[in-house]
Amino acid sequence: MKKLLFSLLILASLGSMAQVKLGLKLAPVVTANRAKNDAKTVENDGSKMKFSIGLIADKPLSETYFLSSGLIYLPKRMAFQNADGTIEDEYKLQYLQIPVTLKLFTNEIAPDLKGYLQVGSALEIMVFNEDLDTNSTIEKFTPIDIPVILGAGIEFRAGINTTLFGGFSYQRGLVNAVNEAAVAEVEGLQLRSTVFSIDLGVKF
Repeated sequence: MKKLLFSLLILASLGSMAQVKLGLKLAPVVTANRAKNDAKTVENDGSKMKFSIGLIADKPLSETYFLSSGLIYLPKRMAFQNADGTIEDEYKLQYLQIPVTLKLFTNEIAPDLKGYLQVGSALEIMVFNEDLDTNSTIEKFTPIDIPVILGAGIEFRAGINTTLFGGFSYQRGLVNAVNEAAVAEVEGLQLRSTVFSIDLGVKF
């Protein structure tokens, strides 16, 4: 009986996995941040283009609703300056992102072509930051971020098992990246990420 139950569980898992579409995503991203402090003396210091890459997995919940997740490498730039120009800092951070989003697909807008809207969030785990020395404004970074993700795009079925997709997404970080600042002039410093992404990839 136990062997039968175990076999049924294996078959059910394989059947569930058979419905999951796995893919690869490459995304040029524009990364910036929203900066402020208690005295309102700091401001953002520009943005920078970087590249993100990772694996994605889409599981159908119905014909038009898909649960989307994956494992994405996402580099970010945190930069700020104060009003009088005496402090101007830039930090390079790297995260592993685990998104959990819902994709809502349209009917076909052309043969084998559908549009989609995407909404959800993610858990981001910091895997690298620049070595902080005694001259750094920031002594310690928060090890995680949780962004809100909004996106839209199109998918084209290029074969029986191959789907190409392209779109864009906006990711707004909710967690302050600064765990501890070392300079009194920026007391209460808060840096929250903003990422604009061009999402390109293929699913199999």
